[in-house]
Amino acid sequence: MQPFQTSYTVYFNKRHGRTGHVFEQRYKALLVDKDNYLLEVSRYIHLNPVAAKIVERPQDYRWSSYGAYLRGKGIWGLRYERVLDYFAGSRRRQLAQYREFVEGAIGGRGKWAELPVVKGAFVGDEDFVEEARKKAVKLSVLEGYYPLKRIVQAVCKVSGAAEEEIKRPLRSEGVQRARELLCYVSRRRSDVGLRELARFLGVKELSTPSHGVRRAEQRIKIDPSFRRQLDRVLSDLGYSSIQA
Repeated sequence: MQPFQTSYTVYFNKRHGRTGHVFEQRYKALLVDKDNYLLEVSRYIHLNPVAAKIVERPQDYRWSSYGAYLRGKGIWGLRYERVLDYFAGSRRRQLAQYREFVEGAIGGRGKWAELPVVKGAFVGDEDFVEEARKKAVKLSVLEGYYPLKRIVQAVCKVSGAAEEEIKRPLRSEGVQRARELLCYVSRRRSDVGLRELARFLGVKELSTPSHGVRRAEQRIKIDPSFRRQLDRVLSDLGYSSIQA
């Protein structure tokens, strides 16, 4: 999603003669307990346009995949069988049950309008959250989700800038490059949040690290030495080209 959003922003701004964000905030990302809540999440998504009074029926919303479910013909990238297989019987029977499950809730918002979101990141119960956290710790290095402290160490090692220097918005070119490296790796190769990154950089505006990412992306295109520094940082973190 991140590369898609970045490339679309570049395209949109070039076409319309604009600069800056197209989508101000990152898309919503929740880890779902699929065994117990996948159906509820699917229904919640499809009925949101109805709840917002944009349409009366979910199949009338142009940007929804619900119509593809009803036609029994998927669209590219949509794996509707993952949802329908929660129902028994033939595919026709599964579809009928799913439609009743979704549309039968219209008018009785109470049950479907609220999902059990825990800590703003999980849909499930506390046991699911705990198990997910344990798995995340085991997979963090493999998947490239490095903590900010580890990224800072790698950037300092490669750039030669001290951590205290990176924490302050100095005018030194070397420190500025290090800050941009830190922003890019934290946001594009890990899951460090904007608030955490902004606090570390000593700035109040969340847009500051976002601007740092964009400046780094420009440097990557035109500055071979910056690209080499980035490769060395990722190498130090153990981030493989396959993951990237």
